[in-house]
Amino acid sequence: MGESYFRGHVTQRGIVFGPRGDVLLVTSGLRPWTFPGGRIEAEADPEAALRRTLYERVGLHTTVEEPVKTVTDIWGSGDEPVYAVLYRVQARSRDVDLGEEHDDFCWYTPDGAVEEMHFKSLEAAVERAVTNHEAAEWTAETEGPDGE
Repeated sequence: MGESYFRGHVTQRGIVFGPRGDVLLVTSGLRPWTFPGGRIEAEADPEAALRRTLYERVGLHTTVEEPVKTVTDIWGSGDEPVYAVLYRVQARSRDVDLGEEHDDFCWYTPDGAVEEMHFKSLEAAVERAVTNHEAAEWTAETEGPDGE
């Protein structure tokens, strides 16, 4: 049986939340709004690589939290498909300083960010990032100092 396996590029994207809970989207050229990020180098630590990429491309100091979704073939790279891991990321400020990869940026409410997505899987990623964060906040508020 001729099984076919994924062969392509791996990229990481950050669903970046600002201090007010809004979501950063970027664009370059005629492409629609999307999440900042980029390809990961071989042997790189994924979270550290994403922090570095976000600093280089949007000038933000961030905390990379948990992955919230994986998707394939949304960000094309020529003839090679792309496998992307989407992380929930917390930015320390909203002071974006775009690198040369992007032309513009905008901070959206989470609902606004969902409306800007052109793929259901990306809409789901934003929704999951919001839900996971709200659940973590609720758990932290209801636990005692010992984690009980």
